[in-house]
Amino acid sequence: MKRTDDINHIEQLTKIGIALSAEKDINNFFNLVLEEAMDYTNSDGGTIYTISEDKKYLDFKIVCTRSKNIKLGFADTTKWPSIPIFDENGKPNLKNFASYVAHTGKSSSIDDVYNQNIYDNSGTKKYDKSNDYSTKSIVAVPLKNHENDVLGVIQLINAMDDNGNIISYTKEHITMLTSLASQAAIALTNKLLIEGLENLLRQFIKSIAKAIDRKSEYTGGHITRVASLTEMIAAAIQKDKKEFPNVEFSENEMQEISIAGWMHDIGKITTPIYIMDKATKLETIFNRIELVKARFEIVKLVIKCDLLKIKNERKKDKLLEILTRLDNDLEFLEHANIGGEFMKDEDLERIDGIFHFSYESEGKKYFLITENEKKNLSIRKGTLLEEEIEKMREHAFVSHEMLSQLTFPRKYKNVPIYASAHHEKLNGKGYPFHLQGKDLPLQARIIAIADLFEALTAADRPYKKGKKLSETFRIMAFMAKDNEIDKNVLDLLIDSGVFMDYAKAYLNPEQIDEVDFDKLKKMYR
Repeated sequence: MKRTDDINHIEQLTKIGIALSAEKDINNFFNLVLEEAMDYTNSDGGTIYTISEDKKYLDFKIVCTRSKNIKLGFADTTKWPSIPIFDENGKPNLKNFASYVAHTGKSSSIDDVYNQNIYDNSGTKKYDKSNDYSTKSIVAVPLKNHENDVLGVIQLINAMDDNGNIISYTKEHITMLTSLASQAAIALTNKLLIEGLENLLRQFIKSIAKAIDRKSEYTGGHITRVASLTEMIAAAIQKDKKEFPNVEFSENEMQEISIAGWMHDIGKITTPIYIMDKATKLETIFNRIELVKARFEIVKLVIKCDLLKIKNERKKDKLLEILTRLDNDLEFLEHANIGGEFMKDEDLERIDGIFHFSYESEGKKYFLITENEKKNLSIRKGTLLEEEIEKMREHAFVSHEMLSQLTFPRKYKNVPIYASAHHEKLNGKGYPFHLQGKDLPLQARIIAIADLFEALTAADRPYKKGKKLSETFRIMAFMAKDNEIDKNVLDLLIDSGVFMDYAKAYLNPEQIDEVDFDKLKKMYR
């Protein structure tokens, strides 16, 4: 019989050893440990405590009392309140048995709880009375990590012999329990280490993202808003059974989407600030419209000086016409410099005329704008030149390049593609890889929608005002019609009400207007 029991315990220890590396749920692992501890010592009850995060309490994790049919399982904190490790004066609580073992880091046992005066047994008496129970023998073993820090305590109650009589815990019991405690401590240490590393990863990711946001005085908060909207859409998809009946993101997949949302613009770390912050067409380190205005003033001053010298009225009238034209042209250039949705052909011709204008006085020629200024002022839409747009677009490829060089945990292995594909389009006309619909996972489509919605509604851009909801959704509807963005994700953004939750959190009140969604959907459905 003894040999059979030993074989069973060896098999159970082997099972625990395998679970140590395979079991992802720490509570399931603790169940295995406590069950074997109770089986080996033939104990009626058992508890696993862990040290609270603030190091002030022993928290019940797993409890079991077989005679009371309290099965192995996670402890209900309302029924099993934490044990203070320190008293009200901040001194170690050595009167409580489990707390004593936690402080000393030494295993200890009591033959008869009611026949000793070392530990305060008032809690035991209270439990026994309210549960019609009789506690007698008790043992506690600390869970210690490789640095000899106590992480928790395993406590067992009422060891019994083969006839069901309560007996004392033996040295053999304590030796075996110490081995089990060591395995439990390793599992707990690994869990805490992994949680710590993952927390560090998330904190580092958010820190980098916020640093990139701060790089620009105009787009600060962009990454934070996109990440927030990405998480909101992903959470809504979890609940949606209409557009996405078969989609069920795991906890790891939700984390993966979140990380990708926070990392989608990491490539902007290499984008020159003068491009990111190019608020006007003539802006570089400063807004060169001031140089243009200075040249206009110089030319006007020279003309006014010439007016004082000229007696011919016709020549005077001609110079006065030029002065009026200069005032009008400068006003036009100041407006053109702002950048907008579109510049007409006649506006480009006018800029060309201003570029070719010259005025000569006393053998010196005066010009109004340089060739580079003309090139920038002639930008039809926005404030960026083609080469600057290409430089700006590089951030998507750089994001992929940077993230691909990081060794993410396997469960987050898709972060590089999810993050870098936010400018890809289902029709293959996006960038940086010109991926088509079949190559774009749902997670990447979610981030693309989040990035687009944020960009259209953002009120902090230097070259445009934040659009109202009606105009934003009209643009997105056209893009869905042209197979650029995912129709189902757009429907979900609308139908779930996520857009309104986002709008109330981040948009100005004047941007939140009425949208005829039935009419809107007919544009792309």
